This record gives sequence, structure tokens and C-alpha cells, in this order.
Amino acid sequence: MNNNQRIVLQASRGAAAFFVLLFHTSAMSFKYFQYDLLGISAIGRSGGVDFFFVLTGFLLYHTYGHKIGTKMSVLPYLSNRLIRIYPFYWLITFVVLPVYFLVPSFGYGYETHKDTIIKSFLLLPQAHGPVLPVAWSLSYFVLFYLVFSLLMSLGKKPAYLFISIWVTLTLCHVLNFPLIGADIDRHFYLNFIFNEVNLEFIVGCLIAKWAEYHRSKHYKLLIVLGMLGFAIIWLNNKYLFTPYHNYLLYIIPATFVLLGASSVPEQLRLSYWVKILSKVGNASYTILLTHLLFISILMKLSVVTHLVNHLGFLLTDLIIVAMVVPLCYAAYRLAEKPLVTGLKNTMKLRPSKSSNPVS
Repeated sequence: MNNNQRIVLQASRGAAAFFVLLFHTSAMSFKYFQYDLLGISAIGRSGGVDFFFVLTGFLLYHTYGHKIGTKMSVLPYLSNRLIRIYPFYWLITFVVLPVYFLVPSFGYGYETHKDTIIKSFLLLPQAHGPVLPVAWSLSYFVLFYLVFSLLMSLGKKPAYLFISIWVTLTLCHVLNFPLIGADIDRHFYLNFIFNEVNLEFIVGCLIAKWAEYHRSKHYKLLIVLGMLGFAIIWLNNKYLFTPYHNYLLYIIPATFVLLGASSVPEQLRLSYWVKILSKVGNASYTILLTHLLFISILMKLSVVTHLVNHLGFLLTDLIIVAMVVPLCYAAYRLAEKPLVTGLKNTMKLRPSKSSNPVS
């Protein structure tokens, strides 16, 4: 993978993080102001997290795919991956948790339960979500890392047998296969292990496998088609042109984007805005964990100061979006990045080739 491809992939991650932020701003605006920012609150999931799942599979396979079935020691790999996830997540959870005890009305009631807190810190799946609501997806990232570590620790035959069983049972669950799919659906942890989002991770691995041997000269067209694909799904979710509605459809535009990004030639001079967006991509994990906190604070301030009455709902929301992005980036530079780097140096771990968060 050349440097331009890395930058464009990071830019795509930055775009996905921004749309997650934008959609959540709309949802919070409806909660605080009963105002639907840009009319997108009815669309549902933006597809940003779904893109992260596909991208995670892509990057994991690109970086470690050749080690599947090699019976390698996976402790350095797991330590490196989990350091990217847990410490900063714990830090943000420690910041948010006291709020639920001091002002219970901010939550749903379960946030102060002992079992919820323990499972949240461990990122174990829960029916009602963790203390930090946006962290529900992290449980799946941890699952992906564990599955990939198992594949690398096994021999070739056991590894391919395991992945075949995992994919088959996931498909049975998604397609509601008689007996098998229904039985999986009745058990909470089986439902988690064989959840449909696993298909997004698996597709990401397949895209990386394809990209190893294929490059397209139409990379710009592929990226544009991917962007249009996301927009078409949003429009369909909002206006229901067709009755079929499934978040797995985001796999299609995500595939186009990744095939295009992985084909960008090294000699291409990238636009300045792509490089800026790639910096946002570097902070995507921080954005994922902190943006709701910043949005909530800024919206409360806009109400208390009556700013929203003077500026109107639209301008207030746009200002909040414009402020949250640099605030999240500052949190990345001042907290997440030094925390992860310091822990890696302390544990004397060699950074992976992909120095940016996979989640």
C-alpha cells in the first residue's frame, strides 16, 4: 500500500466519522430543540459505523492476513490492538460515569448498575448498551480482534475450518435459516457472536484480498460511486422509495470506496482537503467516543445563554458541528495520542504498520 492510498483511506475514515457526528447532532438537536437538522434525523444510521466495520476487516487482513494459519504468538498483536481501544475508552467512561450518579435524569437508569458498569468497562455486549452509549460498536471491534488473533494462532486447516463455521453460522442467523438461525436468535451471546455486522468485517477482508492483486484505473469513479451509494441509501431510508431497508446495504458503497481508495496511484498529487480529512481520520476514534459529550455540552450552553433564540436552530447546529470537530481533534492530540504512545513505549511494544486506529 503506497502513501497516497493510506492518506485516502484515512480521509475516508475521517468522512465516516464526520457523518456519524452530523447525524448525531441532528438527533440531539431534535431532542433539545425539536429541530431536525438538514432533515436527516429520520434516516437512522448514517452508515459511518458500518463503514468502520468494513474498513477494520480491510486493514486487519491487509496487515495481518498473511499470518493466518501460522501458529504465531498473538500476544504482541492483541496488546497492540487492545491498547488502541481500552485505555482512552476507560478515560472517557470515567469522565462520564459520575454524571449519571449526580444527575440520574441524564441516563436511562441502568448506567449506575454494578453489572452494567463492569460489563461496560470490559466491553462485554449488553442488551441495553454500555455506560457510554456510542461505545456499543467497540464490543464488535474487540470480537474482530479476538477472531483474527485466533486465526493467526491456529494452523492453516483449523483456521480455515473455524472461519468457515463462523461465516456459515452468521449467514444462517442473518438469513433466518430454519432451526439454526432461530436458535441463535434466542441466545443473547450467540446473537452477538454471529451478528450480521460480522458480514461487514468479513467483506472488508475479502476486499483486501481482492485489492492485493487488482488495481483499477477508474479509482476516482469508484470513490464517487461509493459516495453516491451512501446518499441513495440515505434518501431511500428517509423517503422509502423501496420497502427494503437494511443497514447491510451500506456494504455496497463501502466496497466501492475501498476499492477506489486502494487503487490510488502513488504519483497522484492529492488535494489539500483530502489531507485535511485524513487528519480528521487520525482522530476518528476520539471523535467516536467524545462527540456526543461535546454536542450535549454545547447544546445545553446554547439553551442556557439563549444563543439559539438569537441565531436560530440551523445556524446554532452548524456552529456546534464546526466547534465539535476541532474539540475532538484537540482531545485526540492532547489525550488519546500521548496516552497510547506512552503505553506502547512503557510496554516496549513495536507499533504496527498501520499507526492509526482501526476502529
